[in-house]
Amino acid sequence: MSKKTANIASKEILNTREAAALLKVTTQTIKNYIYSGKLKAIKTPGGHHRIRRVDLQSLGFVIEEEKDARNLSMDELWQAYNNLMQSFVNTVETFIRALDTRDIVSAGHSNRVAEIACQMGKKMQFSEKELQELRLAALLHDVGKIGISEVILGKPGRLTDQEFFLVKKHSEIGEKIVAGVDQLNSVASTIRHHHERYDGKGYPDELAGSDIELNSRIIAVADAYDFLRSDLSFRKAHSINDSLTEIKNAAGTQFDPDVVDVFVNGVKGQSMQIH
Repeated sequence: MSKKTANIASKEILNTREAAALLKVTTQTIKNYIYSGKLKAIKTPGGHHRIRRVDLQSLGFVIEEEKDARNLSMDELWQAYNNLMQSFVNTVETFIRALDTRDIVSAGHSNRVAEIACQMGKKMQFSEKELQELRLAALLHDVGKIGISEVILGKPGRLTDQEFFLVKKHSEIGEKIVAGVDQLNSVASTIRHHHERYDGKGYPDELAGSDIELNSRIIAVADAYDFLRSDLSFRKAHSINDSLTEIKNAAGTQFDPDVVDVFVNGVKGQSMQIH
């Protein structure tokens, strides 16, 4: 915005020439707007039109901020982005806590999975942006269960084959839910594939090895560990050592062995905080 235009934009009441300058149209165009009713105006005793600057907004005029995004430093842009994302993540966490209460696994499951997954991501040298995406995907990995009957999710006992078939649909439902949200569509594929197995015997697409994206492989380990450590209606929670043993025994079949190594070594070396 030029100095001259800025001076005009600082005025509350404008004449037709000044209004035309702000909108970058002719004075006659401004008068046409007034005569057609598109723009409100006050008529002076001398017959001249005066226009409130705020009324120009109805025609699409927006006053530029003194400091727009182009003038922000990279650090300021990154901080603004982080603040926005953190606010978004906090909203997601609140929603997920409510959703977790529908499942047989103890409340807080998704938050614990996200915490474990991010600790692994840090050990694997993820950037801040990569960690944010991993956290969002982990928080929302079970969001598709909103489409599964609460009777099945809260069933006290093992599921029938038909019930398990329905539960397995939650990863596909979850993908569809988040794919429709601009801020979340980047994690849609991760959510779809968090139940794939390293040996290709998982679901829904039977992907194997490195064809399964890394975030899905990380979440698979975090999800399984928290499941093992949770009290269920048909069994007590496994101990930490027994849970780690089960995870290690499934390396190369259910889980990516490299991800398992990061997790187990992190826990044993006490560089990861787990429950």
